[in-house]
Amino acid sequence: MNSLRPKLTQSLTVALLATLTACGGGGGSTTGASAIVKGVAATGWAIDKGSVTLVCATASTAPVNTASDGSYSVDVSNMTLPCVARVDYTDSTGKPARLHSLVRGTGTVNINPVTDMVVASLSATGAASDVQVAEVKTYTEDRIRTATQMVKTELTSKGVSTAFLPDDVIGSKMTATSASGKGDDYDAVLDGIAAKTNIKTVENELKTGHEAGKLSTSTGQTGNATVGKAIYEASCQSCHGARIADASNASKTLKAIHENEGGMGYLASTITAAAADNIATYMANGLSGNSGTAATSPALLTTQTITFTPPATQTLGAVAPALTASASSGLPVTIGSLTPAVCNVNAGALKLLTAGNCTLTASQSGNATFAAATGKTIAFSIIDPSAPVVPPVGLIPVASNGKVLYASRCSSCHGPAAAGGSKVLNGANSAITILSAINNNRGGMGTLSILTQQNLADIAAFLATPNM
Repeated sequence: MNSLRPKLTQSLTVALLATLTACGGGGGSTTGASAIVKGVAATGWAIDKGSVTLVCATASTAPVNTASDGSYSVDVSNMTLPCVARVDYTDSTGKPARLHSLVRGTGTVNINPVTDMVVASLSATGAASDVQVAEVKTYTEDRIRTATQMVKTELTSKGVSTAFLPDDVIGSKMTATSASGKGDDYDAVLDGIAAKTNIKTVENELKTGHEAGKLSTSTGQTGNATVGKAIYEASCQSCHGARIADASNASKTLKAIHENEGGMGYLASTITAAAADNIATYMANGLSGNSGTAATSPALLTTQTITFTPPATQTLGAVAPALTASASSGLPVTIGSLTPAVCNVNAGALKLLTAGNCTLTASQSGNATFAAATGKTIAFSIIDPSAPVVPPVGLIPVASNGKVLYASRCSSCHGPAAAGGSKVLNGANSAITILSAINNNRGGMGTLSILTQQNLADIAAFLATPNM
């Protein structure tokens, strides 16, 4: 993604001179002028000029175009919810494409590859395009949560870090990368999906459950048969007897729960994808399936943590530093890039591609002893010394914020910021001077590369009037 850091001069100067001189709810019908559905359509980059339509219970809304940042807004005051949301657009290859989401209430509704995967997972056919409004009416919060977890599990198996995906991928606010700015952490996950896999592959595997002989699990890995036996006997045996052939397919088990077959819907909160995998392993192999690596109940597995320290600010063209990430379990850690346009990782080796913010993720999926580790994401800046420094327009420095930042980030080395203080960096009432010192790691200041353009402007404004 494009970095905003190399764009720092004019407007910071203008702004400083100015200073110195001066979240899918419930369904049902809806009425009223404030009945709005709005959100962001994105694929890792904002979908600009896409066409959003809501197919609702009694009619469809007129198409509305997305803005350059992927945002859209639809008035549903005359519609009856729920609806299926879809955005039609032209993909990067020039082909027409469509993504889906769910509208169960007014408010925020995102439309992106993850929401499309969730809709596909909920669909009785496994295809997001097949979902009908009548079907959406049957979706409970538990079913949507389970479908979301299935998508996260599938993405993790593809090497995509889902640590920054919100629990509510449809209704949580997000910012997509566009020509006007960088996206947020949610948007970075979409970049990871684009780099590691594609929607079709993920949705096909969610539908088939990674068929492998008579055993089918959500991850393609064998589960823990002992745990599966205990879960089956506690939750299923009273109705289904000692064995049920279909349960050797985790996808079929989860689908039956989603569709409340025989009243099974109440199991949605307890039979997760991992639990269904374990049941499938027991159903297919008996207790001989205990050599697998799929997760058991978290309470029965040893937790592990990942240590991953970000490198300092890097200079484009220099030799990239070695990456070191480790898991407390001693198991191998996989490192990937969430910003493949800025940096990538191949066989553990980092490659610097362009100036910007490089975001890396480290993951460890666990085994029969250790639970999957919580992914660790780090970020650092890559600077291009030859690039002109041109700042964005419109920053309004806040000296009081700068005072707090100076005290926490700078005073330990530079001392108090009183007028005439000998240790305060000469010219530090200029954000450009501070940025230059950071980019050149002057006195070890490279560690401050995490400061934003607004932070730098605030600090400079404070240093212009340090006795405030």
